[in-house]
Amino acid sequence: MPFLKLDGYRLYYETHGQGFPLVLIRGLGSNMEHWYEQIPAFSRQYRVITFNNRGIGTSSAPPLPWSIKEMAGDVAALIQAVAGGRAHVLGISMGGMIAQELALGWPERVASLVLTATHCGGAHKVMPTTETLELFDKLVNGTTFAEQMEGRKALFSQETLDNRPDVLERYAQVAAAYACPPEVMHGQWQAIQEFGTFERLPGIKAPTLVLAGADDRLVPQGNAELLAERIPGAKLALIPQAGHQLVIEAPQATNAAVLEFLASQPV
Repeated sequence: MPFLKLDGYRLYYETHGQGFPLVLIRGLGSNMEHWYEQIPAFSRQYRVITFNNRGIGTSSAPPLPWSIKEMAGDVAALIQAVAGGRAHVLGISMGGMIAQELALGWPERVASLVLTATHCGGAHKVMPTTETLELFDKLVNGTTFAEQMEGRKALFSQETLDNRPDVLERYAQVAAAYACPPEVMHGQWQAIQEFGTFERLPGIKAPTLVLAGADDRLVPQGNAELLAERIPGAKLALIPQAGHQLVIEAPQATNAAVLEFLASQPV
């Protein structure tokens, strides 16, 4: 099993395919197996590198608390050790926050950036409704599978929940296989609350695609619009009838948007 050894902890990672490296970063409580709709598509053209964030699955972790920037340092080390020092980077949700800090703190590691279903944090982020926050709290703080299953509904569009319940069920099955320890979930959640890049976003130099589900209830569309406005030269793509987990709800449209963007980038 491949591990990247860091300062007192290690990250589990996998590689798929050949070509220029593409690193995929998952979000809150999520694991690398949730890229099941992306790995087959992306690995035809790129060397796809997936990993479990600190504390997830067989990745160990340093003592809490952690920051988003510290987690970005993990990815910078991974790119240096496994990707030859430079890679395309795609992050979703908290993974998109990690990707922002990576592009700001380690610009030499980032060939291009895809920020998916994410926000800039701080006072400038566009908040979800109180109803959505209360639903999502069942995922963050729920103590039973049933509570967490209910909370996961905040990650999907109403269209998906009404007409394609199997999409949520598969996502939940993968999550259950790598049950996120409560202390890791809370540590990640606290790091998200302290994260903020609004003032620094104009400093991102990597070519950037901002990608969002048009029906994302958890990270509303206004967040993507703000990121695209603040990052120089950024492109914005909205995926219709998709929520926070657009990479799973609308994989064909999402993958096509990513691949079109990556194909336009010199490496």
